[in-house]
Amino acid sequence: MSLAAAPLPQPDPTLLPVATTAQIPLTAAYAALNVPSLPHGGFYLDPTTGVKIHKLTSQAFPPGAGSPGLSWGHAYAEGGDEVSLPYNGKRAIHLYQGDGWHTLIDFDPATGAVGNPRVLTGPLQPVADLGFAFSNNPATPNYAYIGAGDGAIRRFDWSTGLEVPGGGFPHMDATNWPTWLHQAEADSFFVWMRGGTGPTIVGYEPSTGTAKTYTNANLNEPRIDRAGRYIGISMTTPQNGIVLWDWLQNTITWSTDGTVPFAHIASLRRRWVGVDWNMSYPPDWTVWDPTVPNVTHFPGPGNATLVHGCGNWIQHPANLGDQWALLNHYGSLRPPEAYWLSPGGMVLVTPNGRRRLLGHAYNTTNNYTFLSFAKFSPDGRYVLFTSDMDGSPRSDVFLAELPTGSAPPPPPPPPSTKLWTGTVTATQDPTGRLVIAGVLT
Repeated sequence: MSLAAAPLPQPDPTLLPVATTAQIPLTAAYAALNVPSLPHGGFYLDPTTGVKIHKLTSQAFPPGAGSPGLSWGHAYAEGGDEVSLPYNGKRAIHLYQGDGWHTLIDFDPATGAVGNPRVLTGPLQPVADLGFAFSNNPATPNYAYIGAGDGAIRRFDWSTGLEVPGGGFPHMDATNWPTWLHQAEADSFFVWMRGGTGPTIVGYEPSTGTAKTYTNANLNEPRIDRAGRYIGISMTTPQNGIVLWDWLQNTITWSTDGTVPFAHIASLRRRWVGVDWNMSYPPDWTVWDPTVPNVTHFPGPGNATLVHGCGNWIQHPANLGDQWALLNHYGSLRPPEAYWLSPGGMVLVTPNGRRRLLGHAYNTTNNYTFLSFAKFSPDGRYVLFTSDMDGSPRSDVFLAELPTGSAPPPPPPPPSTKLWTGTVTATQDPTGRLVIAGVLT
């Protein structure tokens, strides 16, 4: 007899405090923690929510490829996953120093320890900060993908550093800086942009080796539907408009003029979530449905006008409106007005009305490389973010734990339609195996 492994506890944002406008950064309490002096591998508890936050980097760690002692950051809030799924008791983290080097480190969830720094070089060196993505497929938690300078999209094993050909990889695209590399659930569908400013978006299905392109001189950047098929393209002209590409049919099904901004949004399954900073303040939230297609509002207040969204957590609630999106203010400690939701906080929202505060990033910088860029892990267990620790001379990378609820109960056994009777005996053979014998009728 074999027994299935017990399901792991799942992240449960409802265990976090309800987000309110009164939850401002508690700078005095934060200063008392002396976070800048914490070593890498240390942790603190957020002053407002009590969430455990691990410090992943320091002036001493990782040592750096070419610029030891510099600040550490990571890539944009949306895009490829930068926290791996668990593998052999570890998770890998992607870091970016701003000098062009990409570094992976290992994180031990049991102890909080970090180690094993390795720089991505040669054919596995991403061409840009948005040229890296860990696998979000639970079947391949040790895989990652990079967009290389020769135009190749490569798959490799982050635990060994070896390329893993097969399954549609490597895919040789046009030799032109593949960036904005990210994928739908189970690594089923990938999107990237050729070059830092386009004008061509590529959608690629590895299982069939099918690549299609869409070119538009006015585009800005792509946003994948995490369920696959659809790509929302944020436009430069019209500013923050959307061009919706149905990759399967290879048609443009919708476009807008940017009155409701499709920008800095969180990419979920069959939904995108953002803030409508073009409406009267305090603004509402927006939710975009590519299957209709349409955009609707749900009640605010939003948490900022300078805001980044993230939807990297792959979720399967019965109602798609119960998916959690993560949104975080950027450019200062907090927006100055009093009406924002959890000002300066990392706020989790669902289109169906839930609002929770994970904690505050305490990041005051407006240096793009070291903005917070709060980002889910693909299983929702963690949020990665960068902070200058309320104005310290350097920036470091942190990992916040989401609270977990109890594991879901196992499904009940199917009902029996027959009453069995009889006698059985149980004995143990010389090897220790249990032997059951008897007759049931």
